[in-house]
Amino acid sequence: MTFFRRLLRPAFPPLLMLLVNSAQGELTVSTTQVTPLKITAHTGMKPQSKLWENDGRWWGCFADSLGTSIWELNGNKWERHAVISPETNARADVISDDQIVTILIFDSDQSTLLRYAYSGNPPQYHRVGHPIYVTLDPGVETATIARDGDGLLWVASESENQVNVRWLGLSGDTFSNPIALVDGISKDDICVISSLGDGGVGVLWSNQNTQRYGFRRHVPASEPHSWFPDEVPAGQSAIDHGDGMSDDHLNLAVGSDGTLYATVKTSYDTEGMPLVACLIRRPQGKWDPLYHVDDEGSRGIMVLDEPHKTFHVIYTSYRDSTIALKSSSTDSIAFSDRVTLMEASRINNVSATRQNVSGSFPLVASQGDTLMHTAIVTLK
Repeated sequence: MTFFRRLLRPAFPPLLMLLVNSAQGELTVSTTQVTPLKITAHTGMKPQSKLWENDGRWWGCFADSLGTSIWELNGNKWERHAVISPETNARADVISDDQIVTILIFDSDQSTLLRYAYSGNPPQYHRVGHPIYVTLDPGVETATIARDGDGLLWVASESENQVNVRWLGLSGDTFSNPIALVDGISKDDICVISSLGDGGVGVLWSNQNTQRYGFRRHVPASEPHSWFPDEVPAGQSAIDHGDGMSDDHLNLAVGSDGTLYATVKTSYDTEGMPLVACLIRRPQGKWDPLYHVDDEGSRGIMVLDEPHKTFHVIYTSYRDSTIALKSSSTDSIAFSDRVTLMEASRINNVSATRQNVSGSFPLVASQGDTLMHTAIVTLK
């Protein structure tokens, strides 16, 4: 039996219902839509996360004609809380640590790091310290941030042929010089950094020149330049077909036990072969074989729901211009039938939270640089 029972999908309604078989029994999943928001920058880039939960509320960071702002999801609409940057074309990556949210306003090679503290009466965010500017490399496509167990804040990005990381100390106001983790990637490749369960950080990247994915990690209490060698994720699954196993699409989530779940895209580009795929790294450092999610689709993200022992791969389906979902139990990897979450002309660049969720979460996607759609996914 598949993890999901098949859903017979009618014309796209405001509410979708399906049944899930999980380790906790049969669950109901519903999807509701939120009033669209006018924006000036789409909801990419692929590895980034723009949403977070704090104090029982969902927040986001998006750009519109007034600049880049912190927004609160209030009922069926987004409400602006604060304009944090005049940039109208920037794309944010966000991590939330207790009552502090750290936001990288990515704007090509000249980007800005901001920190905000939360107060709950009334609910609002106040800037902590001053903006910290980070100069990235020419040709950079995207950048992401993570904090390690020593308190260092890391930013990972790519140049035209390298994956680089930079770090910032707890009381610092200047990022380090770049530390190259790999040379020889193509100018189309990207990377993503994440905190790991042991207090370290890990960087996953694509390398279309070698037709593989790469991964290196840094552990606490070691020198910042000290990184373990490349683990070549699921290298045992690579086959000589099309343009190979890797493409510049990746997004990840990490479980409380340190298991890493990544959504990636291959370059096999053949019906019946994996295009949207999943990589899983176990806490002991072993990678599972590559998992086939779908033979079409693009720009996937990963959302992990540990209380329901479930993870969701959410991606753009070009076949029918939708944002689609396939899910699996974390206990036994087997993907559900595809379910439509959002549908609109040219909809793309889905984004959600880097945090692990429990039962309910929003996701956003955009029509070009003009309109953002939001769906709330709920498991009961």
